[in-house]
Amino acid sequence: MPHHAGCFVRCAAVLAACLVLVGGCTSIPRQEELRLGSDLVSQKIDFENLEVNAKRAAAAYQPPAKIRSSYPQTVRVATPGMEDVQYFVERDDKAKTQYIVVRGTHDKKNLVEDFTARLRKDRQIKAPIHTGYDLAARAIWADAQPYLKTGYRTYLVGHSLGGAVAAILGIYATEDGYEVASIITYGQPRFTTESGAQMLTFLPLLRVVDANDLVPLLPPGAARPYAHVGPEVILLDGPYYVYLDQHDAMRLSVGEFGREIGLADLKDHKMAEYQVRISEKFDGARQVDYNDRERYIARDRQAAVSQIQP
Repeated sequence: MPHHAGCFVRCAAVLAACLVLVGGCTSIPRQEELRLGSDLVSQKIDFENLEVNAKRAAAAYQPPAKIRSSYPQTVRVATPGMEDVQYFVERDDKAKTQYIVVRGTHDKKNLVEDFTARLRKDRQIKAPIHTGYDLAARAIWADAQPYLKTGYRTYLVGHSLGGAVAAILGIYATEDGYEVASIITYGQPRFTTESGAQMLTFLPLLRVVDANDLVPLLPPGAARPYAHVGPEVILLDGPYYVYLDQHDAMRLSVGEFGREIGLADLKDHKMAEYQVRISEKFDGARQVDYNDRERYIARDRQAAVSQIQP
């Protein structure tokens, strides 16, 4: 079993401790929730592109030599500072494009950080940011900049904690004059509050979420109403998916821990699960509305997932 997958089993006690915070979560009014989830905002999703970047996110868990073998244009692989969050920079000088890809939760220390709810505002863009994720982003940004070009289109990708860090890196890149073309995250936890999400709508962030994944519901926000930034693609069983625009995704994410915990499972957080879900939608993807999503959620998919290496 890969080290990053095995950590989920070892950290079950940490997860259980987090669940006790559910009762303190802030929620939007039920009437507003039903209204937000009732309108289908038609949106065609490029699932093949999501698969290409899912492979990058999965590759970030590999040793540096393996990453360089899979992505020969990699110019930097590092785990800077004391954060134990690996990332790599892939740069195409001919196309003038560059990717920053951030590894997700890797060990017990990282998983505990996923549940830490401290915030700080000491940045140019005064949005409150989860301190643990921000520390990792600051370390990566300082390390990565010598390998980046300001005139290149910049793409950021990450899974789990790495998704939150990738999104925060998008803030730093924008502040420092880089062209951020897109940010794609998989199973990303929340990294800001509702007020912060409203300030960060400029980020070209698309969040991909497995319908059964627990981690996008975190932190639970007993003291503050944590919220997500950007539109959301919810992966359902087979060809089905939900798309929520930026406004609805942000509002529905406030207090969603309490609403969705009955469906959530940590095993559905693995990149292998995301790759299976995405590949099912290559032919004839079908969008459904948010309030109808439970009809298209499968509970046992491990046979299919086991065929894909994370």
